[in-house]
Amino acid sequence: MAPEIMDIIQRSLDTIEAHLRADITPGDLAAAAGFSLSHFYHVFEAVMGISVGRYISYRRLLHAAWDIHHGKDATAAALEYGFDTHAGFYKAFRKEFGCGPTQYLRTHPAARPARINLKEEPRMTDMKTIASALAAWNMADQPVAHIYYANTGYRSDHTFAVGNGHYIKVSDKPGELARQASLHRALLAQNLTAPIVSAPDGSDVLHLNGLDFLLMQRLQGQPVQAMALLDSPSDARAIGEGLARLHRALRQCDPLLCYAEDYLCTMRDWAISAARPHLDTPATWLDAFQQRIGHTFPALPTQIIHRDPNPDNILLQNGQVAGFLDFDLTRILPRIFDLCYAATGILCDTFPRATDEQKLRFFDVANAIWQGYDALEPLSAMEKEALPDMVLAIQLTCVAAFAGSDKLAQQFEVNQQMLNFILQNTERFSA
Repeated sequence: MAPEIMDIIQRSLDTIEAHLRADITPGDLAAAAGFSLSHFYHVFEAVMGISVGRYISYRRLLHAAWDIHHGKDATAAALEYGFDTHAGFYKAFRKEFGCGPTQYLRTHPAARPARINLKEEPRMTDMKTIASALAAWNMADQPVAHIYYANTGYRSDHTFAVGNGHYIKVSDKPGELARQASLHRALLAQNLTAPIVSAPDGSDVLHLNGLDFLLMQRLQGQPVQAMALLDSPSDARAIGEGLARLHRALRQCDPLLCYAEDYLCTMRDWAISAARPHLDTPATWLDAFQQRIGHTFPALPTQIIHRDPNPDNILLQNGQVAGFLDFDLTRILPRIFDLCYAATGILCDTFPRATDEQKLRFFDVANAIWQGYDALEPLSAMEKEALPDMVLAIQLTCVAAFAGSDKLAQQFEVNQQMLNFILQNTERFSA
């Protein structure tokens, strides 16, 4: 899409955001863009993936949920954001989120709506696109719903629930879902992922209108409840055991499937310098940290890892890991990266609402994960020594990556605070 068109739609998005409580119409937006209404409809949907009316409704629902979470009466919020009645608001909310606002806020933290910046956002996928793909599997009549993550309230950009038994993933990156399908095949042997439903031509991936689709059966189990682990840190040992089983399976995969990242280079050439302006620590600490990881990180064993084992991507059943979701970020990295990321993901998802006492239990959670892994896949002395520094490296990377982002502004604030918190309490780590 031409840059000038993207700029026009960005201005439309900003106008929508500024007038969610007002009577903003597609006609107003079209006139401001200098387009006819029909042309504006076409261009907006081409850029965003959904109609302008659906987009406005979605943003209003997000803001209403945030306000209700902070104590506003649901009917008052509905009227404030342009819904004529509470019944109409409830119906729209249920259609978008799969349940009513009360149930949603009981089971999902409300996510503060961030500004949509087209330079950061993937194209939204319309349900009509998903229905067209499902028709190839004779499943066009199945209900399709967005997935909202239980620990954060954020919505998946690329995965949808199909009925009660399937997920479908969509990607505009050629070969990406085929790569993930290959990883899934290896994990099936360890019962760590769900079976793939073959496309009509017998392949794993369906190619349709420039997009790829991967249909999978739904895994049994529930996402890790991050807050519950802060109250019972010893239960996190099961996550370490699950990661050990995952790594065993991933070692059977072709390493050519994944990009090998030089994490020391990532830290030295980008993350440390990019994070430096946002830290309260003395420059001497960062210099000493860089020197320390320069010694340990090159000696760490590497392999294909998950790279994003946050609580919503780990499913538990009867207290044990039943499987893993979302292999979008899979890389070849030091294997302890997954162990440390799983721990920091738990703290990140709970940090804004955890008490000081609960936050300190993060260190017990991290130690339990590491001990669970070590029991099945023994860690070397060098790996154990490097675990706390890997936690800090991950936090520095997050701060560097999220700085200046509209979409990730809240994550930046949280990870910046987490880094300072961890630095003040590193003596609580024990491998």
